[in-house]
Amino acid sequence: MKTTLIICIFALSFGALYNSNATEVNKQGTSADSVKTDLVCKMKIKPSTNLKSTYQKQEYLFCSKGCKLKFDQNPEKYLKK
Repeated sequence: MKTTLIICIFALSFGALYNSNATEVNKQGTSADSVKTDLVCKMKIKPSTNLKSTYQKQEYLFCSKGCKLKFDQNPEKYLKK
């Protein structure tokens, strides 16, 4: 009887620990969702980049100065894709 009780306590403790870790993984997944895509080269970029352009009151982010320059020269080309 004691052995069964100990096993049950262990199982409940392990389950609580597992759920806690699963919550942390979900939080990390949420932060990964905030990664943006460069419209020119389709590269993944962090929203904290300082390479930004505003077109028609919408802000767009870029991975490099080259991609930003291409977008600035012809934004409609990259927005239609």
